[in-house]
Amino acid sequence: MAIVQQIQKRMIVSLAQIAKDLNLHEGDHVIIEEKDGGIFLRPVDWVDKNQKYFWTKVWQEKMNLSQEALEKGEYKTFSNMEEAIKDLEELAHANNNKNQPI
Repeated sequence: MAIVQQIQKRMIVSLAQIAKDLNLHEGDHVIIEEKDGGIFLRPVDWVDKNQKYFWTKVWQEKMNLSQEALEKGEYKTFSNMEEAIKDLEELAHANNNKNQPI
């Protein structure tokens, strides 16, 4: 959506026309970037709203577990993508068999 507005006193422009579509509210933050000869506004929280999931408790717990496993050497390396896919398929197959009743 493109909107043409006149810049008001003190260099003010209004986002009211698109704020609802972007779920923006008074007090929210935006990053203002000069880009390709124009001005680009992007909604953010204290972190970019598109990255907000990363800072949830659940995701941070997963990241901590991954970091601990890495530090303990609990990881695998592969020479190519086919080896990695084969390993994932074998792991999925083993997990499926574990969950089936005997």
